[in-house]
Amino acid sequence: MTRFITSHISLKTAGRAFPGIFPLFSTSAYKEFICCLLVFMLSIVVSNNVNAEVYTYEDDNGTVHFTNVPTDPQYSMIIPPKEPKQTGRKGYQNSRQGEFNKLITDKSYQYGLDPALVKAVIAVESDFNPRAVSEKGAMGLMQLMPLTAKDLGVSNTFDPAANVDGGTRYLRYLLDSFNWDIELALAAYHAGKARVERNFGIPPIPATHAYVKKVKSTYSRYILN
Repeated sequence: MTRFITSHISLKTAGRAFPGIFPLFSTSAYKEFICCLLVFMLSIVVSNNVNAEVYTYEDDNGTVHFTNVPTDPQYSMIIPPKEPKQTGRKGYQNSRQGEFNKLITDKSYQYGLDPALVKAVIAVESDFNPRAVSEKGAMGLMQLMPLTAKDLGVSNTFDPAANVDGGTRYLRYLLDSFNWDIELALAAYHAGKARVERNFGIPPIPATHAYVKKVKSTYSRYILN
């Protein structure tokens, strides 16, 4: 059974909870103290049998939110998930990959793509973690950015079916835009279509070059297997 944890705390509330400590710190230092304390408490509350990552963000009112089911791109991970024990890295990835094989295959064929290519993108983007959230706010299996997800009509990026449907449609759109040049389409998926168009090729961004190379290598491996 999945357990959901959601907590909210404001500095005003924290001040009442720890009246003797508040005067000893500046506002920013006190905020850090409260966050660290809550993280410590949450790490104790979360059972060893629960694979629960914890995310947090602070809203405009100064309220700090904690949850293991992020629904907003403002959340950032502070406690990573506990991964299931496997015989090795390959066994772990195969376990997750197998869970989504049918979904990936169905969506790939629906939009006229090679399932091995879509699978390679997912492997590099999220390592088959449907709840992955990047530092820049990309979410889900195919790491859709909020605005991209909105344009694609994906309302819940943490839903594997919706995420893969949107991501596969977007990848097909990019391939069509660049005359099925896989390298340019992958570069656009990583760095944005406009950047590729402005540079008339892969942008001079080391991370994008590394991304294209890694996806192509993973794609080749999936084809051979």
